[in-house]
Amino acid sequence: MSLYQMIKGIFRGIGQVMFQNNALSGVLMLVGIGCNSLSMCLFALLGTTISTLTAIALKYSRENIENGLYGFNGTLVGIAVPCFMAINVWSVVLMVIASVAATLVTRGFEKQKLLPTLTAPFVILTWMMLLVSYACPELQQTGENVVAGDRAFSILRAVSLNFGQIMLQGNSLLTGVFFLLAISVNSRKMALEALLACVLALVVVCVPLIDTQLINNGMYGYNAILTVLAVANVLNISSWRNTKVLIALGLSIVFQYAGLRLGIVTLTAPFVLSVWLIALYNALKVDLNNAGK
Repeated sequence: MSLYQMIKGIFRGIGQVMFQNNALSGVLMLVGIGCNSLSMCLFALLGTTISTLTAIALKYSRENIENGLYGFNGTLVGIAVPCFMAINVWSVVLMVIASVAATLVTRGFEKQKLLPTLTAPFVILTWMMLLVSYACPELQQTGENVVAGDRAFSILRAVSLNFGQIMLQGNSLLTGVFFLLAISVNSRKMALEALLACVLALVVVCVPLIDTQLINNGMYGYNAILTVLAVANVLNISSWRNTKVLIALGLSIVFQYAGLRLGIVTLTAPFVLSVWLIALYNALKVDLNNAGK
């Protein structure tokens, strides 16, 4: 693999966080992260690079490497470290280990065909890193990170951060703009789907039990966006696609609400679970149809 192909694969890996197999999309996403946090931008690039190099060293599928499929979970793992932990030699070592592990876990998921991998490796490994950080004072942030927000509903802030929170970016409205642009340069169809999912997720503002500040901070939209993109474009759905997209979107919001109420750091778990349920339903339906023939 040439250096050009490797670099292209790394940036595609960043783009694949939002299902964009496009190096320019990855660059724009990195710029968006940089608008919010230069350290997160650097760690995102490091995580993707380490995961991609691990796949190259282990001689995994060249096509998958070039398409960034071994990099995107590393991107998110890299971002998670400065988001949740103090930046020091120990957290960097942990990030390196987790980025390597992200490739291995992704490869493990590839060996089964029932469930798509999605961001499950990122969720599993970040939860493990959080458990380690709780036990190690050296990894804990000295001050609590509090995302500012107004109690009054702000559609501009909510829409922007719905996109930003896909990569744990909850402070810069400009970040969300770059993320939407990153999708648009690769697929206007997917950009429209993402924007529609973002808007539909805002209906939760009508639910009295949901904190408006959480809505403003994008906590109820990012999983919905990923879910719609995955069900509409990744799953092999032959019938009732739009209905299943809406069901999955609703499930992602319900799972997010339950996770937040329980005090869980949900990450993209609601997205993964929602898409998996639709995938399992499709697989069960196919099996039943085959049994009836």
